[in-house]
Amino acid sequence: MPKCVCRWRWLMASLVPGLAHVLALCALSSTGQGQHLPLLSAPPPDTRPAGRVPVPDVFPAPAGTQDSVPNDAVADGREGVENFPDLAPSTYREQEKPKPRQVPSIPEPMLFDLMRPLGAERGELEVNTLVRPSIGRPATGVAWAPEVEWAFAPGHTVEVEIPFQGGHLEAFKFGLQGTFGTFRQQRSIHGWQALLERARAGKDLQLDVLHLAGHRFGQHWSLFTMQGVRFERHESQRGVKGVFNPTVFREVSERLVLGLETNLAVGARRRADWTVLPQAQFQWRQYSFQMGLGAERNLPNRGIRPAVALRLVRTIGSSGH
Repeated sequence: MPKCVCRWRWLMASLVPGLAHVLALCALSSTGQGQHLPLLSAPPPDTRPAGRVPVPDVFPAPAGTQDSVPNDAVADGREGVENFPDLAPSTYREQEKPKPRQVPSIPEPMLFDLMRPLGAERGELEVNTLVRPSIGRPATGVAWAPEVEWAFAPGHTVEVEIPFQGGHLEAFKFGLQGTFGTFRQQRSIHGWQALLERARAGKDLQLDVLHLAGHRFGQHWSLFTMQGVRFERHESQRGVKGVFNPTVFREVSERLVLGLETNLAVGARRRADWTVLPQAQFQWRQYSFQMGLGAERNLPNRGIRPAVALRLVRTIGSSGH
C-alpha cells in the first residue's frame, strides 16, 4: 500500500472522533428552544410569599428583630409606616393641630377688675369678694360684693355679681367679656367688656361698654387700661360719662405684685368721679389676697375721702396667666 494512503487513513482516524465530539456539543446546546444549560447548579427556589418585592439587605436589622414585622404588613405597605413614623397620617394630624395660644401675663386691677384675665381658657372659674369699709363721714357701713366669673369659651367670660350694703342687697350685676387677640409680638393683648348694673329697688341703671388693653414692658412692669363710655339712668335723669381706668403694675416676685390703680369717670361740664388706689396683691397657690389704701371723690359729694378695699380670690382651673 502506498505511504500516502496510510497517512490519509491515520489522519482521518485522528480527526473523526474530535469532530464527532464537537458536533455532539453543538446538538446539546441547541436543545430546549434556545435555553442554555446551566454550567453550575441552579439557586434554590424563592419560597417567600407572593407580593413581596425582594430588597437587598443593605442595612441589616439588629439581631432578634428580623421577624418582628408580619408578612401581611409588608404586603400592604404598613411596614414602611412603622419603620418611618414621620410618614404616618396621625403624625400629620398632630402637626396640624394649632398650638396653644400664648398671652402675656398681666395682673388684674383691684376695684374695677376683669372677668378672668384676657385670653382665659375655657372652663376657668373664679369666685371672689370685694369688701369696702366706709371711712369718714357720713358712715354708710361696709359694702361687699361676692361674684362668680366663668370662661364659657376660649377668651370669653361671663360674670354675675350681687352688691350688698351691710346686710341689704343693693343691686344685681351681669357682665360679658371677650378677647380680640394679641399684638406687639404677644407682649400686648386687648378685648372688650360690657357690664350692666340694675338697682334692686327703683329703676336706677348703669351700663359700661369698655375697650380693654394690657401691655407688658420687660420682666417686671405692665400696664392695663380700660377706656369706654358709661350710660346712667338715675330716677328721671340720664347721662353719659367717659371712663378711663389705667393701672400700672410692678411684679416684685412670683407671689407679690404692687400696683397703682386710677378710676376716672368724666360727665357733663367736666364733672368727674375719681379714685386713686395704691394696692398690693399676694398670690398663694390658687388663692389671692388684695388690699389697697388711697383716696376718692364721688359726686355729688365734693369732698375727698379715704378709700380702703380688700378682695379675696379663689380660682379653679386657672391657666396660670
